[in-house]
Amino acid sequence: MFRNSTTLAIVLRKVRIGEIHKRLTMLTPEAGMISAMAHGACKIKSRFRTLSEPFGYLRVYLYHDPVKDQYKITDMESIDPFESIRKSIVKIYTASLWAEVVLKAFGGGESSGSLFRLFSSSLKALNESREGKEIMVSIQFLFRFLCLMGFSPVLETCSQCASAFKTNEPSFFSSRDLSFLCSRCARLKSIILPAGGRRYLAKTSTHSLGKALKVGLEDDSVRALKEVLYQLVQGVLEVNLNSIKSGSGIL
Repeated sequence: MFRNSTTLAIVLRKVRIGEIHKRLTMLTPEAGMISAMAHGACKIKSRFRTLSEPFGYLRVYLYHDPVKDQYKITDMESIDPFESIRKSIVKIYTASLWAEVVLKAFGGGESSGSLFRLFSSSLKALNESREGKEIMVSIQFLFRFLCLMGFSPVLETCSQCASAFKTNEPSFFSSRDLSFLCSRCARLKSIILPAGGRRYLAKTSTHSLGKALKVGLEDDSVRALKEVLYQLVQGVLEVNLNSIKSGSGIL
């Protein structure tokens, strides 16, 4: 980036520095994940105070010190505050999970632009979602994140014997192999994914996010898919996500 630049950004994390400052970690479409100081953002009368909260979708004006290789925020404008997210404990925990995923993935690396678009569109969908539908948005975000990172699970065949799954045949998710198995190859404590859940992922993978969220799914498949995707994402990132542990019973 040049010394003075402007970028779209979503706040992933804030850290208080001293009495009145904040350091923000943000995802941007051009530079990926960056850390920048927001001076005076903790002051009661500061315009930055509310703008610098997590999940805010902003236009950020930056100054880059090339000697210290540090960014300073000189101004911010709100594009979408996603106010509905801040009013719901379920939505807050859901958005926090996504933010942790983005942080652990280092902003998606070379795919930061695509991840930014996925994250921003998912936050918008979460903000507009009805009560009880948050998990469907999260399933779509997590699955699309895996595909974006190059870890799209094989849904058509058993990873052990390579036999094709029948249309109405359930599959068994192995957390050890991070793959789906048929009933003959399944191991103890595998998560049973109904055929409807597997068909749902295959069908919606080619849809836009908005169109995918209009596709219905039975409750047993929703519960199984949630557990499968939580294990898949943690396995791919090679880390246990604190948001899943702290949000137990909410997410």
